[in-house]
Amino acid sequence: MGTSFVKAAGLLCLVGAVIGVIGGLVAAFIPPVVSPEWYRYPYAPAGYVAAQLVYLLNHVLLLVGMLGLARSGLAGSGVLGRIGLWLSIVGMAALSVCEIAALAFVDSLYPGPGTATMDAAFGIASIMIGIGMTMAGIAVVRAGRSQGWRRYVILACGAAVFVIVVPGLMGSFLMARLAIVLWMMVFGAFGWALYMPVSEAESRSAPHGARSIV
Repeated sequence: MGTSFVKAAGLLCLVGAVIGVIGGLVAAFIPPVVSPEWYRYPYAPAGYVAAQLVYLLNHVLLLVGMLGLARSGLAGSGVLGRIGLWLSIVGMAALSVCEIAALAFVDSLYPGPGTATMDAAFGIASIMIGIGMTMAGIAVVRAGRSQGWRRYVILACGAAVFVIVVPGLMGSFLMARLAIVLWMMVFGAFGWALYMPVSEAESRSAPHGARSIV
């Protein structure tokens, strides 16, 4: 079942989540050097470029975690899991592309030409991840191949988009950054679940006929 790849993917996903948490906290609390009318707020041009590259690395590492989930078989072999996994993967890949595309707006005002399209692209990619991870999470719960909190962490990654991220983005800049930080913390739990082996106690408590792949 590619256990070594799954564990490596989980570790990289955990690292990516930590990067996302740190990046979100920096953006939330760093003293701004420009006014909110600039798309690059709160960064100077060089800081904005650096931040975008950090976010790109964050997303790529989370994408590796999703590939590890697909390889693990935790979502079973049903249509729901397959569609959810691929929707999540495509959504995270699209989010990565958005971070690269956003580099073109380093000297743009906000709102300005193209910023609405950029915002829409970020939103669509995030919603794709939310829907996909929710579907995959439901498939994982149904498959019963994971125990304890691990059984629900993928579902939590998807649900967090609608429960935490979307409401946060409707608030202030600080609220939006902190919402993303919370989302990344859930992804960190997801990466940990793939990386760490199931304990003997958890394995013994698994329902009859269920088995863990990680």
